[in-house]
Amino acid sequence: MADIQIHKKKSTAGRTFIRVAVTPKSAETLKLLRQFQAGVKEFEKNWKATKAYRDARKTKAKKKKSAK
Repeated sequence: MADIQIHKKKSTAGRTFIRVAVTPKSAETLKLLRQFQAGVKEFEKNWKATKAYRDARKTKAKKKKSAK
């Protein structure tokens, strides 16, 4: 059996950071960890494809450009 530790932290900017540690480092637990990481990457890819994300990036770039 694996000991899974999940450390979740929310920042004031509305971001959530998740750190996952799995011990012992058996082949089975590493496989599960890789599946989890792949799922996170897929979620991130889908999120970046949304209109809200693109609009937020454009707004951020405009603010940065106007501040100079």
